[in-house]
Amino acid sequence: MSPNLSAELEFDKVLELVAAHARTGVGRVFVMRLGEPIELVDDGLRLALLTRAVHRLIEEDGAVAFAGVDEAAPWIESGAPPPSEPRDLVALLTLARRVASIRRRLAGADDAPLEELADELPDTTGLIAAVAPRLGRDGRIADNASPELARLRREMSRVRAEVVGELDAIRRAHPAAVTDAPPTLRRDRYCLPVHASARSQLPGLLLDTSARGVTSFVEPFAVVELNNRLAAAVAGEREEIRRIVQEIVQLFAEARDDLAAAVDVLAELDAAQARVLFGRSAEGRVVIPGEGRELELRGARHPLLDERLYALRLEVFGGSERRDPKHGVVPLDFRLPEGVRTLVVSGPNAGGKTVVLKTLGLMVLMCARGIPLPVEEGTMVPGFRGLWCHIGDEQDVAADLSTFSGAMAATARLLQEADADTLVLFDELGAGTDPLEGAALGCALLEELNRRSCLTVASTHLAAIALAATSADGMDNAAMEYDEASERPTYGLSMGRPGRSRGLEIAHRMGVAESVLDRARGLLGGDHLELDRWLRRLEALEQELEAERADLSRRQGEAEELRREAARELQRLQEERENLPSELAVEREELRRRAKKKLDKVVARLQEATREHEALGRRRLQKLRDEALRLEEPEKTAARDPSGSLIEGARVRLALGGEGVLGELRGSQARVTVGDKRLWVPVSELEVVDGPAKPRRAEVRVEAADEIPRELNLIGLDSERARSDLERFLDQAFTAGAPTIRVVHGHGAGILRRMVAEVCRTHPAVRSFRHPTQRFGGTGATEVELEQGG
Repeated sequence: MSPNLSAELEFDKVLELVAAHARTGVGRVFVMRLGEPIELVDDGLRLALLTRAVHRLIEEDGAVAFAGVDEAAPWIESGAPPPSEPRDLVALLTLARRVASIRRRLAGADDAPLEELADELPDTTGLIAAVAPRLGRDGRIADNASPELARLRREMSRVRAEVVGELDAIRRAHPAAVTDAPPTLRRDRYCLPVHASARSQLPGLLLDTSARGVTSFVEPFAVVELNNRLAAAVAGEREEIRRIVQEIVQLFAEARDDLAAAVDVLAELDAAQARVLFGRSAEGRVVIPGEGRELELRGARHPLLDERLYALRLEVFGGSERRDPKHGVVPLDFRLPEGVRTLVVSGPNAGGKTVVLKTLGLMVLMCARGIPLPVEEGTMVPGFRGLWCHIGDEQDVAADLSTFSGAMAATARLLQEADADTLVLFDELGAGTDPLEGAALGCALLEELNRRSCLTVASTHLAAIALAATSADGMDNAAMEYDEASERPTYGLSMGRPGRSRGLEIAHRMGVAESVLDRARGLLGGDHLELDRWLRRLEALEQELEAERADLSRRQGEAEELRREAARELQRLQEERENLPSELAVEREELRRRAKKKLDKVVARLQEATREHEALGRRRLQKLRDEALRLEEPEKTAARDPSGSLIEGARVRLALGGEGVLGELRGSQARVTVGDKRLWVPVSELEVVDGPAKPRRAEVRVEAADEIPRELNLIGLDSERARSDLERFLDQAFTAGAPTIRVVHGHGAGILRRMVAEVCRTHPAVRSFRHPTQRFGGTGATEVELEQGG
């Protein structure tokens, strides 16, 4: 790998984008060091596996925190003086705590790369246990750092309280001399602020005066000894703290090498996390080098052109980022045809040839550094052991090298090292010298690299090199696509044919005089023009084939969708066919169950009535049978009674009195016309008087009692007897034309009340019914309003 490879491929700029996601300075340094030459295969595999492991770690538990690493790093560098201030020791203690926390997290991740990092991190729990109880997070030495320190601080607190108490007593005793200010410190001794004019009233030592001289700070003689004791305790505390700090410094000095090694591991972990976070912003994927034998890129996007990274580039590069964020990069799909190891890319200037080479080199280099690639699923990168790149100008004035000389010097180095595991990227092959000689050198170089089985991608404008690749084994051409309508490159890569340089067309578009262009065409000669016309026809044919392929693909997609739909419908019908017998069986069983349940319910009611010795009338029995068997009677029928004598139009006598004409039979009920009224009565209560009535209207005289009672008392009767009496009473009242009646059933258990309501709801003569007010019986009686006029 050439030393300037990172600059040629602009990999150093990509590393700056990655380093922007690092959380520590040492992590950013580690990222930038990835631009140095390293072993592509072994180191690349380890870095990629670590990146993938950190990605899983972040997905499960969130990003790793590195707070405190940068603050402690200066104190553990080789030759750095030991820290002397407690706040600096706090930085080292924070680092030790961070190392222990990250070590526990990595060890519990159950991922080999992370477990290896955890093993490289030192165990700092002993150091933390020795330092943390003595050193507070604010840098203050804790009271229990040593027994002597605890004693001294207790002494200081006690003496300070005695001094302040004595001064307060003196201030109260000399109110005229002492100001309103509380006791204060001057020269580390407690004193009282005294009016300068009354200085003589308070005997003591003068420690200080105010700026204007109106206040004197006096240490009364009464507290001099107490202040001396306090000063001695403070001095003892200071000396004890110095001793404890030295012990802590010694502990960190002994752990310096372990902490330095821990910072290196944390830098590598931070760099791996930065790669993962960069991959998120680029929507990239971690590709393991060597998992695929062929180089295949799907939807690869150059990181320095990708619009999705525009904000990041603007943040990192500032004003030097001039790319319009609205201009999206054209993704690169790259896969060599079967058996091809050498590819010659040709096409117009500014058509994207160099970008293709740089994208290939960047993807391989990023993969070898464990950086997620901005590619689609299915991308594969072989495990290259060497990457050789010639892009741009190799001119070196200091070394007396021209552009062509620099290219040939680089080529000489390439031929010394290239083998089957080398990726070669050569931009503008054959340029910089006479076209014939350049073409000859280019063809010879490609043949040699192809013989060595190197994977070679070269761009050129020389038609001779493209034609040589067309006929050589293991070689092929690729063209940068061009839109004829807009006369603009599309930056797509098309395999299998050379591209046209379109120099004359570009010159025409840029405004070169037509006379000059005509002369240039004449100088080109017939062979070149014939080749250009052949390439033009080839491009047109390719476009037609591409359009047909797209149409065929669309039709195949539609046919496939129809096939899937038909398969789904067939599957549905087959499932219905398979499920139909079981569904029918379930439905039949449900019908049987419901019928049996209903029949069992009716039988139970009959058995209950039998047990209670209820005398069910024919009407009640018929109703239960109809309910059990779900009998549906027709709207009208000429049914007869069992004797066969009841037919429509016959004259009949009612059991309650009176005669009428039989109008209609419905099951066990008959409609009888009596005068101008129509009654529904049980068939069992009718008796035939004569045959069918004559066509003329028969005159019927209904005889009824002179006075029908308006109230029926059912209290004391059983339910069935009461029902029979109520129905007969309703028929008689209706026949007599009574507008209302009253039924007394009492309260009791409510059985008679519910029976009365049931009869009133179903009897044809009842218009409405209700309970009267409480003064007229309330719920113990029911008032019934009858139909009038039939």
